[in-house]
Amino acid sequence: MKYGDNKFEDGNLVVNAFNDETVKRETREMKINILEGKYMCIDAYSIPKNPLMWKKCTECGLRPLIWEFDNGRSTACGCGNSIYEHHSIHAESVRSVVERCGGSAMEYDTDGLRKNWNQWVKTGKGVMHKDLREEGKW
Repeated sequence: MKYGDNKFEDGNLVVNAFNDETVKRETREMKINILEGKYMCIDAYSIPKNPLMWKKCTECGLRPLIWEFDNGRSTACGCGNSIYEHHSIHAESVRSVVERCGGSAMEYDTDGLRKNWNQWVKTGKGVMHKDLREEGKW
């Protein structure tokens, strides 16, 4: 999918919404914000491949950085007290899905973190780490 051809809003495809230059501009802006220390997170977090598909935080105005690893997925923006104590939205990890589903990763939602983040921005209700633990997911 070329950025110039498509865009997603709340999971729905919207045609001709942004182009490669817009994506490059947003990525550059996020890199500048990282260098200026506006994000509250450790260096393991990175810019998503498709930053325009992620809504901006209503509190700090930043699009999130993400950290995806075998036993977790989380976001970070500029909200928080320190790089270790910051606002974060989570999604079930691939390892959790595999263990929960008897060795299969078929139920793994590769876009789950973005969906959870955008839901939090829109509604103020998001998936936190404790929520996943209570559901037997992590």
